[in-house]
Amino acid sequence: MIDRRLLGHWQRERAARERLRASLPPSWRNDARPKMDEVRELYVEGILKMWSPPPKPIAIGDDDR
Repeated sequence: MIDRRLLGHWQRERAARERLRASLPPSWRNDARPKMDEVRELYVEGILKMWSPPPKPIAIGDDDR
């Protein structure tokens, strides 16, 4: 069984990565230098992390039940 919330989250994350990759300058997308693909992915992941909201602090004694 698929958790729809998790699937939705994953799809939104994947779409955000694709948008960021598409927004890179052509010189970055077509750069043939060694390891440039790793640089692009690190950049995309860094931007996503910057844009994500900070994690909600967990208070002592929180109970989700």
